[in-house]
Amino acid sequence: VYEHQWWRPLTRWMTLALRGEFDYGKGIGGSNYPVFKNFYAGGIGSVRGYESSSLGVVDPNYYDAIGGSKRVIGNVELQFPFPGGGTDRSLRWFTFVDGGQVFQEQSKIRLDQMRYSAGIGLSWISPVGPLKLSYAKPLNALPGDRLERFQFQMGTGF
Repeated sequence: VYEHQWWRPLTRWMTLALRGEFDYGKGIGGSNYPVFKNFYAGGIGSVRGYESSSLGVVDPNYYDAIGGSKRVIGNVELQFPFPGGGTDRSLRWFTFVDGGQVFQEQSKIRLDQMRYSAGIGLSWISPVGPLKLSYAKPLNALPGDRLERFQFQMGTGF
């Protein structure tokens, strides 16, 4: 598992935030990677605009994602102060682009199979912790993809 987060102020009022994650698992001694250790993607913390843990190969009987041994996630956010908020940096709005996918052990990681979304949101560092509300539009959803445009997030910064 590798994850990297990076923030850079571009101006006094605009911040660029980047996040990348790559996960890989392999079975020991030639055995298959255990299903209960599979990685999942979609939703808050990965690719907003898609239902949580819905990306990747789908079980044909139950239409649920079964996960995979490889996961690639990328997020880009431009963060701005909320209009009328003055110097208060606890309430901000942002635009974002997300991309990611889950792949099976025998599959190659292919950018043309990734799912992408873009949207806007509002973040607030509240007394109970960080809160985010976002609206995402999937950019390349395929028939059968499970979409969820409005999403709410608690307790994490990215």
